[in-house]
Amino acid sequence: MSKISVIIPCFNRASMIGDTIENMLNQSTPPFELIVVDDGSTDDSVKIIRSFGDKVMLIQQANHGPGVARNNGFNASSGDFIQFMDSDDLASKNKLESQLNALLRSGADFAYCPWARCRIEENKIAYLDKVLQSRAVPEIKSMLEWFLSGWSLVFQNCLFKRSLIETTGGYRSDLMPSEDSEYFLRMLLANAKPIHTPDCLVFYREHNINKITASGTSAVHRANDWTMYLEIAGEMLKSKLTDFRLSTKIALSASVQNHISYCKQNGLKQLSDNNPLHNIKIPAKAVVLQTYNLYQKSRRKILNSPDFNRAFFPVKPGEIHRRSAKEIGFNI
Repeated sequence: MSKISVIIPCFNRASMIGDTIENMLNQSTPPFELIVVDDGSTDDSVKIIRSFGDKVMLIQQANHGPGVARNNGFNASSGDFIQFMDSDDLASKNKLESQLNALLRSGADFAYCPWARCRIEENKIAYLDKVLQSRAVPEIKSMLEWFLSGWSLVFQNCLFKRSLIETTGGYRSDLMPSEDSEYFLRMLLANAKPIHTPDCLVFYREHNINKITASGTSAVHRANDWTMYLEIAGEMLKSKLTDFRLSTKIALSASVQNHISYCKQNGLKQLSDNNPLHNIKIPAKAVVLQTYNLYQKSRRKILNSPDFNRAFFPVKPGEIHRRSAKEIGFNI
């Protein structure tokens, strides 16, 4: 029988971690084990986690960030499938069941599903925007190229085969908050096979309560961390850049150049001169990138959403999404 391990890093989320644990334990296919890694919380998080008794395995560590916490949780796990869940988010009741069945049926390496940004207060969920990823990314190009073109996912909306985590080596400990992006890039470069599961949903909670690390995520910290991510990504991608579609080259190059401009304007660390991402070959590059940026700015304004990449397939919340919320005890 297939076993699912749920791994949840937690830092000062006493007001939310209980809801997330209950949500995972009450799945239509419950996890074989639920592991919470407390990342040096100073509130009552540990007390809340311990209140679940032997239903939850608690691991405590000094504050080292989500990457280290997830790695420690994975190393303590024994499931054939891995659900990395954040300590503030929720999922539809059928999330684990739907994605497990899809993985067993298809032989894919990971499943991914729709997700939506929400406000969750007491017994009510309020959708803040459209539901993203109602459909699989278009097959016109690979998921790797979509990812490099501005599309992304959150790891909460995925279920991974254990073998994929073992093959790709887990999270880096020197990145935060771009650790998910670097790890997902590694997975895609390892040719991980995805399967989309449209019949389940992740509720991505927006709030102002403590994030996973005590170091915080200021604009400067995020920019410096992204520069480090680009240093790493450039080396990983250097042998593939010439093979990408022109649309991917334009989107990736524009993103890199915009980041470089931001860092220059704010006196921040620059991407090294020899990074391969500087040298993406595009005809009439300066004009093309300027036109592309104007187009993206206009599209974002018209759609009134940061998630304007068409591979997200955004849809307005409908009956299936209201039903998903009610099944886990919330109203819309």
